[in-house]
Amino acid sequence: MEDTLIKELSRLNKNEKIMLVEALWDSIASDPEQVSFPEHHKSILEKRLQTLDEDTANGKSWDEVRGKYL
Repeated sequence: MEDTLIKELSRLNKNEKIMLVEALWDSIASDPEQVSFPEHHKSILEKRLQTLDEDTANGKSWDEVRGKYL
């Protein structure tokens, strides 16, 4: 079955593949408690949030970042 599925997926055009990935992600994200991630990711996130709380003067707003990079 896996080979058949891969062959079918390879026939999709780029837009169809993107739509499939979005649908897969939405199905995963619909139940975030079921998604696990490594403990070291949690510690990195906690450290970054702590840095943000301690030093708000050096950060950029989302509008600034979006305007510059997107």
